[in-house]
Formats: sequence, structure tokens, C-alpha cells
Amino acid sequence: MNQKKPEHTTQRTSPNQSVELAVSILDLLQEPAFLLDESSHLIHTNPVAEEHYGATSRFGTGQDMGGLFHDKELFQSLLNRALEAGGVAIHDELTAIDRSGESVPVWATIKTIPVRGRKNCLVMSLIPKTRETRLLHNAREMGLRVENLYTTLAEVRAELLERTIQLGEQKNKMLAILRGMGDGLLVCDGSGGIIQYNEVAREVLRLPEGDLENRAVGQLCPELSQVLGISPQTGNAPMQLAREENFIVGNRELRVSIAPLYDNRERYLGLVMILQDRTKQAEIDRMKSDLISIVSHELRSPLTSIKGYIDLLISGDLGAVAEEHRKYLEIVLNNANRLATLIDDMLDLSRIESGKLTMIFGKVDIKYLCDFVYLTFKPQAAQKKLNFRLEVVEGLSISGDMDRLQQALTNLVSNAIKYTPEDGTVRIRAYRDNGNVCLEVSDTGFGISPENQRKLFQKFFRVKDRRTRNIGGTGLGLCITKSIVEAHEGEVTVESQEGTGSTFRIRLPEYHG
Repeated sequence: MNQKKPEHTTQRTSPNQSVELAVSILDLLQEPAFLLDESSHLIHTNPVAEEHYGATSRFGTGQDMGGLFHDKELFQSLLNRALEAGGVAIHDELTAIDRSGESVPVWATIKTIPVRGRKNCLVMSLIPKTRETRLLHNAREMGLRVENLYTTLAEVRAELLERTIQLGEQKNKMLAILRGMGDGLLVCDGSGGIIQYNEVAREVLRLPEGDLENRAVGQLCPELSQVLGISPQTGNAPMQLAREENFIVGNRELRVSIAPLYDNRERYLGLVMILQDRTKQAEIDRMKSDLISIVSHELRSPLTSIKGYIDLLISGDLGAVAEEHRKYLEIVLNNANRLATLIDDMLDLSRIESGKLTMIFGKVDIKYLCDFVYLTFKPQAAQKKLNFRLEVVEGLSISGDMDRLQQALTNLVSNAIKYTPEDGTVRIRAYRDNGNVCLEVSDTGFGISPENQRKLFQKFFRVKDRRTRNIGGTGLGLCITKSIVEAHEGEVTVESQEGTGSTFRIRLPEYHG
């Protein structure tokens, strides 16, 4: 006969059993303890609490325990903090009313405990504030603080270890980058002492072997210290300016790019320098300039002869020329003139770059300069039916080379007329601005894209556009203009928008006698 196997059952603790278990534990405590619900209503009082406060006889099960204290709001605040803490014991000082009606200072501790099937309950202990209990409470508080401090220190130690590892990795990466740089890197502090460098910088400056940190730049490389503005005699701090300069060390030509270094509070920390040995590059540049100069000179003589004979043929001095042949000769002459202009521009650029361009400075009357350029281009502007205007403030003058400034302004006006369609406007302005003289050439032409504006002053650069492909030019005019203006300690800028026009502005120091 088959016997039925007993079923395995899992015993679950009922809510009442959970409460009974908590009550049993409270009754074993040697200090006054209460079991409350989340609304501060009494569930149970242990014998020690009953002896001191007679809570059950005074309040009864289910009644609010707030009446046990002088300050009900302080008790409720302590209760709320215990509920928010979620199982962490909350301590505070309260004043309770014992069974005889007297006020008793107590140490109150409240902690939530989970009870299956219902909301959390709270266990509250009230220990009278005697000397012994104060010492015990202080010891508990100190123990908790030490435990919290130990936990915090462990977390800080772990974080410091992680940060140390990260800093080590970053330092290794930085050292790898410094070693892999093709240029020299040198970093100095606010007083000119070296704080970082790579081996390329040591080789470029021919610095001594050994550790260079904290050594003064002015003592190690006097040539560089002059560029930085450091006086070896006074040991003054370097100039806090971003700049790029060339200097000579021995028979080598070096270039240094200097940038000031600031912290996140904009406090000056020092300088970062990128060093390059340009000896070979400078020699190549000189060879290119010499080649351009020689070739241009050699081309000039036969070109002058070609132009002269073409002029003779067109003029008819050598005999009558058929009209059809005259057109062909005029085309040859126009291209010869373009070639002559290109040669002149190349010669000028070569002289400027090699420093051989001679300029004779004197007082330049701005009105005379602008009038000359305006009258030169007035017929050309009239031929294109342009609104050609001149606006010059009286009494303006600068110190400069008249011929070269005419060349710079001529380049700008020539471009404005060439790149402005018929019935457009070209305007020359001259005015005073904060101690400077501004020469401004604006037009209503095709305009220049932002991308092309960044390349506009490069050698041989021309805007590639279907509207401008048939307009002649060498691509050197703006480059030469920029070089001439910078030789006069000025600057040239451009503002342009496609389809609207462009404004080129030369800014030069005003002459003060």
C-alpha cells in the first residue's frame, strides 16, 4: 500500500511573530527601551522602561509617545531623522518625563528595524544622563567617529592610490611625447628658471650635460635670454608676451615660439618655448630668393626688348600693319606686360624676404597719397561704370616710404576694381583711429569665403572661382602689400562676405613729428 510522502513546507515568519521576536529582544535589554511604529505610537515597553517611565500605564499601547517628552517637536525631528537614515542609529539629547512627573535629561537613540509584512518599526532607548551614562555615551560616539574616520581614510587612501596611478600614467605619456617631439621644448618659471625640457632643446641650444631643472635660462643661453628680455646682470623676469622670433647662436639660425603659461586663476606661471634649428631652412630660403632674383633679372632684359619691338610694330614706324595683325600684336603686348608685372612682383618679394629692399622713410601726406592712387585708377573705374569714391580726413600723415605705400594701396585698389562688377561701388577712405591712421579700400564685389580669407596673403594664392577665372593677376600683390605694411610697423586686415563685397584695412602709426 503506497504511503503518501510528507510534503516539505517552508515556514514563514508572520508579522505578529516578527513583532514578538522584537519584543523578546527588547525585554532582555538592561536599559529603558520602547518599540514604536512609524507614527511614534507605542507597541511595547520593556520592564526597565516601565520601571523608570511607567509608559504603558500612562499612555497605553497604540498611543502617541510624543507626550513622554517636554519638546515634542524635537522628538518628532529625531524620529524623522531615524526613518530617513534607514537602519542607522540616530542619537540626540532630550528631556523626558518620568513616572513621578519629573523632568529627566536623557540620551535618546532611535533605530529602524524591518518587520515582515508591515511598515518598519523603531526601537528607542532612553538612558538617563548620569556621569556614568555620559561617559558611556561619549565612548560610543567616539567609537562611531573613529569608525567613520577610519572608513573615510580608507576611501581617501584608495582614491589617492588611484590618482597616483593616473598621474604616473600621464607623466609617462608626457615624457613619451616630449621624447618623440621633433622640435625642442623648454618651459621656464616666472623668474626664468627651467622646469621642463626635452633632449631636442638641449641639442638645439647646445646646453651642457646633466640635469638642467631649476637652472637659469639667462646663464645657460645668453642669446635666448636676450630674446626673452632677461638681463643676466639683474636677473629680471622674462617678458610675458606671446611671440615668435629668430635669433643667432654661433653660426646657427634658430627660431623660438613663445607662449605665456597661466593657471586656472589667470596667475602667470612662466613661459613655454618651442625651438627650431632653421639654419638649413634659412639657407634654402636664401638660395630660393637668390634664384628668383637672378632669374627675374635675366628675364627682364629680353622682355624689355620684346616689348620695345612690339611697340614699334604697333606704332607703324616699321611699316603699315594690317588690322588683323595689329590685334595679334596687342595680345602679345598685353601678355608681355603681364609677364613684366609678374617679374617686378617677384623681384620685390625677393628683396623684401631677403631684407634687401631699401626704404626711405619720411613724412607722408595721406591726402596726397590717396589722391595720387585715386586719379590713377579713375579712368579704369569709369570704363567699368563704377561708383568710385574718395573720402579722406584732412591733416593725416604717417612716417614711411611714399613709393612703397603707393604700391601697397595701388594693389588693394586694383583688386577692388578688378573684382567688382559693372555699376558697383569702390571706395577709398582715410581716417584717424586711436592714434593710428587707417587706409580703407572697400568694394561691392564678389566677396571672399572665410576659408579663402585665411590664405589670402600667401604667395601665389588666387581665389578659384568661375566668376574670377578670367581676371588676370600674379597672386603676389596682397603678399607684397602685407610685407610693406609690416615693414612700416602696421597691419593689414580683411573683412568680407560672399556676394556682398570686401573691405581691406591698413592700419599705420600716425606721424607726430
